[in-house]
Amino acid sequence: MASLTRGYRPYFILALIVAISALAGLFTLPPLDRDESRFAQATAQMLETGNFVEINFLDTERNKKPIGIHWLQVLTVGALSDAEAREIWAYRIPSMLGAILAALACFWGGQRLIGREAAFAGAALFGATVLLGIEAGIAKTDAMLAGSTTLAMAALMNARGDNTAGWRTGLLFWFAIGLGTLIKGPVTPMVAGLSIAALLIWERKWSWLKPILQWWGPLLAILMVLPWLVAIQIATDGNFLREALGDDLGPKLVSSHERHGGPIGYHLLLLPLLFFPAVLFLVPAVSRLVRSIRGEDIDAAATARFLIAWAVPTWLVFEILPTKLPHYVLPAYPALALAVGWALMDLTKAKAWEMWLSRGLFVFAGIVFAILAPVGLAMYGSGASWDAVRLSMAGFIGGFELGLDPTIVGLVGLATTLFAGLAGAALTNSFKLKAITPAALIILVLAGLAWQGMIRGAVVPNAHAMRLADQVRAAREYSEAITGVPASQIITASGYTEPSLVFSLGSDTHLGTAEEVLAFAEAREAPTLVVLDLSREPDLRRLMVEENADEVERNDFAERLMLLGVCSRSLASGTNYSRGDDTVLAILFTRCIWPEEAEFEALDHTEPQDDLED
Repeated sequence: MASLTRGYRPYFILALIVAISALAGLFTLPPLDRDESRFAQATAQMLETGNFVEINFLDTERNKKPIGIHWLQVLTVGALSDAEAREIWAYRIPSMLGAILAALACFWGGQRLIGREAAFAGAALFGATVLLGIEAGIAKTDAMLAGSTTLAMAALMNARGDNTAGWRTGLLFWFAIGLGTLIKGPVTPMVAGLSIAALLIWERKWSWLKPILQWWGPLLAILMVLPWLVAIQIATDGNFLREALGDDLGPKLVSSHERHGGPIGYHLLLLPLLFFPAVLFLVPAVSRLVRSIRGEDIDAAATARFLIAWAVPTWLVFEILPTKLPHYVLPAYPALALAVGWALMDLTKAKAWEMWLSRGLFVFAGIVFAILAPVGLAMYGSGASWDAVRLSMAGFIGGFELGLDPTIVGLVGLATTLFAGLAGAALTNSFKLKAITPAALIILVLAGLAWQGMIRGAVVPNAHAMRLADQVRAAREYSEAITGVPASQIITASGYTEPSLVFSLGSDTHLGTAEEVLAFAEAREAPTLVVLDLSREPDLRRLMVEENADEVERNDFAERLMLLGVCSRSLASGTNYSRGDDTVLAILFTRCIWPEEAEFEALDHTEPQDDLED
């Protein structure tokens, strides 16, 4: 292990591990619903309007989370892209950087606690975990939250492990607290505060906190947050804190907010999957913590107390909290990873049942993931739902070509085989190990990276049924191309109002009911793209595609469309995964000029689904 941990080498290796994990899908995954697209759209509007204080989604104030992640996204989008391009990868860069920060801070602080080699092993496995990799490639707060929180805890580890730690340690701690507060409010202060409180109660010693307990420390954090907080309160007439605390945070504390609930033990049940591949040694790690607490080695007991005080209180808070989402416990993952790295230094003390239980959890996760890839591709790989096929047969749009691209099937098969092979090699290695070796660590890390490549790199980008917004955007581009009409600046949508559609089409998107949308289009003289969700508008569905509609009503509606100047009709079909529903969207291009020779075709024919995909 010494060859991997010499000098600055471990920092470069850790950054590379996290970057590879994040990059699997960072450029190829579409904008995701709902939080990612909401964050990205709000940032895009900041760039468009020049207002970097208020957070808005279209015309609605988004008073839920602080401004920090938006400012970071503004920097990366401004430097690497622009708001008009709607390139989601540019909004994801801060998340990747936050995840890299989390892994580096885990190593930097951990080496003070458990030694350089153990800290590197733990940080490398943390960097390769499923959950951190997922969050590193999504344009929202949680990866950067993990970075700021781990940095704060690393400063505490440095203060605890170095008697000469001075003001720089305190400066780093309070900077991390301020950054975390700007990213996601009270979470970073809560994790650090619970850990400190638990240790003070447990040990009844506070001298190690002297570098942190400087009067200017809290002042620094306050100065980082207060100017924006005052500005947003003024700009929103005091609504920001009222809505953030009363409408967002408050309901999460008393009930399962927005249907995101789960039983106590929810996060524990997901741990084998989301902590993969480090779960292979999780049980021996927990056992070592318990043995160290009970043992006579004072330093080992102090190390175990710190890791327990970091992980357990935070974990319990999120298990008790009625609202549950898988990423909530991510700030506790570095503590678990360091415990695993510590246990890997001497596996001879692990009991047989501990290793077998950990192997069982590892195998369970591996089987679930190996099944998930082909099943996910089979369910969502085709761009057309059977409902859409039936509608196409009714004459609304040309037929669909169902089936999966053999190249994609082969790619997913290769990725799954690679993942299974690496996971199997890691499992086999575990029977021989008495302590971690570079080869064993590399295989285990590669197994985690292979998962990212398999699911986020191969399966999800090719789940065309989940890319409804991309289909609508492609339909708009197709309509503009065949009509010769410039891009429509106003897009209306009824029924399907997912944030990914708004982000993909732009801030001029207008949302409303079917009647509001059609009336809006009728009142406009400029070209307009109208998106109607036939899955949630049974009356429109009956009038537009079903044979049992009243002839008079159908003719009246057809005349209404003719008066709208509809010259292009398209159909997008797939799954609205936010609702779990099959969805069929009718896309109408109105007030446009169709070439004279194509007039008849425009009224009776539209292009098939395959021509509408990027």
